[in-house]
Amino acid sequence: MVRKAGMVFGGMVALVLVLGTAAAEEKTPSIKEIMKAVAGTKEEKGLCAKCVAAGKDAKWEDAAKVAKNLTECCANLPKHKAPKGDAENWEKLSKQYAEQSKAIAKAIDDKDAEALTKAAGAFTKACGTCHMSYKGKAK
Repeated sequence: MVRKAGMVFGGMVALVLVLGTAAAEEKTPSIKEIMKAVAGTKEEKGLCAKCVAAGKDAKWEDAAKVAKNLTECCANLPKHKAPKGDAENWEKLSKQYAEQSKAIAKAIDDKDAEALTKAAGAFTKACGTCHMSYKGKAK
């Protein structure tokens, strides 16, 4: 009986260790990593531009996959503390950024190119507002 209890306890400890390790591996991307993924680089379009391009070409299935990545990526921004300046404003703007990415995804789900264009414009405006507050320049 004691041996069984020890085996059960040992199994539970192993499970906790495995789950703890998996959770630790799910690291929140840095602000810089989020921005690079969303905005892209000179060599590669970012997630927002890829969504718009796929939507313009009516490749809604491709756009939906990219939009899922976009919303997941943007949902990570509010997890960070303000890099400088007003923390309350950061919280507001980073949540707005995440919400705007959902509007892009919704337009894609609805297969509505006009709504996608408007949502992408609002998203870009949210980017610029935050950049003015925290980087001193518009995106």
